[in-house]
Amino acid sequence: MARPIIIDTDPGIDDAVAIFLAAASPEVDLLGIISVAGNVGLKHTSGNAAALADLLQLNIPLGKGADGPLWRRDTKPADHVHGANGLGGYALPQSDRVAEPGLELMARLIEESEEPVTLIAIGPLTNVAGLITFYPETARKLERIVLMGGGTLEHMGNVTPAAEFNIYYDPDAAARVFDSGLPITMVGLNVTNTALVGPSHLPGLAGSDGKVADITRHLLSTYRSKVEDNGTAQHDSVAVASVIDPTLIETKLLHVDIDNTGRLTAGQTVVDHEGGSGMTPNIDVALSIDLERFRSLLDTRLTALDTRLRGAAS
Repeated sequence: MARPIIIDTDPGIDDAVAIFLAAASPEVDLLGIISVAGNVGLKHTSGNAAALADLLQLNIPLGKGADGPLWRRDTKPADHVHGANGLGGYALPQSDRVAEPGLELMARLIEESEEPVTLIAIGPLTNVAGLITFYPETARKLERIVLMGGGTLEHMGNVTPAAEFNIYYDPDAAARVFDSGLPITMVGLNVTNTALVGPSHLPGLAGSDGKVADITRHLLSTYRSKVEDNGTAQHDSVAVASVIDPTLIETKLLHVDIDNTGRLTAGQTVVDHEGGSGMTPNIDVALSIDLERFRSLLDTRLTALDTRLRGAAS
């Protein structure tokens, strides 16, 4: 049986690839997509989510969530990475879909699902914190929250030396989520920075004039974390892949806390690696990924999706 999922997202270059992967995978049943401000403003993230849903012919509801952090107003988007429109300048047709209020939709989808829902959060955690705050009983019905965010040791930050963007953007929301007691898997930079994918790793898309192939090539060429890297770090699609096939990543239950007060360390995921603090482990932390299997999964699923959509358009 396909695992019911909701994607909470701020599309976003790598968010788009993650949504492609979810839409192409029979192991998951995508119930809805909720947008949140993050990589770019909510106007663009919600518009991109709707445009991607149209492209993928997804007959699912869309939600429009938080337009900024819980209370901080000095956090900046990452449009210097993702471009002004969030998709590296790639222009999709504007959708005429009407998004529902995000928290209400998230709660309704969780309540209506016959099986417990996995919430995949690949943007800032503002919406998820809202669910926990305003719908606590519903939040407790989740099977798990799988989030892309944070990191360990030398891979803690990509915005500051201490903080990864999704956590840094709204550390107060992240602190609320990590302290919720819900089952959580953290897929952080220590794993996603190693999940490099370039065109050579997606041979099935080579030469295709399909939209999925075209967009993926554009996105992979738009952002490179380092010039010498053989590909683009696939942050958000790793989180989705870990739900499709949990054996792709190795995890360990550890205690993780969020620093939401430090002047230089706000947004840091403080991980008790050795268990020396005596604090109760609360988060399943991703430690490694089977890179070759992940690349193969991405290639086969995106190729099949591209082929299906080209066939539907002809």
